[in-house]
Amino acid sequence: MAIGCFLWGVFRLSVGLRVRWEPRLLRVFCDGAGECAYVAFRVAGPQLQVEFPSDWHEHRRAWVRVSPGLCVIAFSFPWWGKVVPDDGQCSGPTYGFGFHDQMLWLYTGKSTSHKHAWVTVPLPWMYKHVRHTYLNQDGSVHHNAGPHEYDAPPESKATHEYVYVRGNGEVQRRKATVYGEEHEYRLHYAPWLPWPRQRFRSISVTFDDEVGERTGSWKGGCIACGWDWRRGESQENTLRRMERERKF
Repeated sequence: MAIGCFLWGVFRLSVGLRVRWEPRLLRVFCDGAGECAYVAFRVAGPQLQVEFPSDWHEHRRAWVRVSPGLCVIAFSFPWWGKVVPDDGQCSGPTYGFGFHDQMLWLYTGKSTSHKHAWVTVPLPWMYKHVRHTYLNQDGSVHHNAGPHEYDAPPESKATHEYVYVRGNGEVQRRKATVYGEEHEYRLHYAPWLPWPRQRFRSISVTFDDEVGERTGSWKGGCIACGWDWRRGESQENTLRRMERERKF
């Protein structure tokens, strides 16, 4: 172990390496080249990618990124080949693959403002959205929403008093307009199968004024939100549960 540490120290001095520890991140810097390697300690899907520099990069280095699943290991090497215009993407031509968002991503070159240079392939267990339904106040179905229907019908909405007590003791009294909806997801490659499926019910709430601890600040309070709607509850029951449990 001592010999290994000694050899590592000699190597660092010879090539001008500097190591910096950050939360869940080990970064390595090289003299005259900036950051030249890192290890990100986070769960990530398997990936293997090579990114070549564009003219945006200060240092012309190609990057290799590898993930075995529990971390991302990246290192770079000098690149003396062709460099393409960046086109505002802040990234160079990338080749390889990666798994995330339940999809296989295949990287095929340089993305631009006009096109993406990747192809996505949904994995067999990925779900797709198949239904959006507006619900009445008692939880019964009002109707299934159309492809471009983004607002609930007025008769399915209701307005209630809503009280929020800030940490400083201020009592905020607001009008909360509420409607309910349900979304259903089924397997991407077999949406016609009745099972497996996932269904989520929620209420959408719009306040007539800001609510929460940040009210009046530059960040602002909450003016709209959603909340999980449990089976057996009415819309107002769910709103009252949110009133008791939620902190903004």
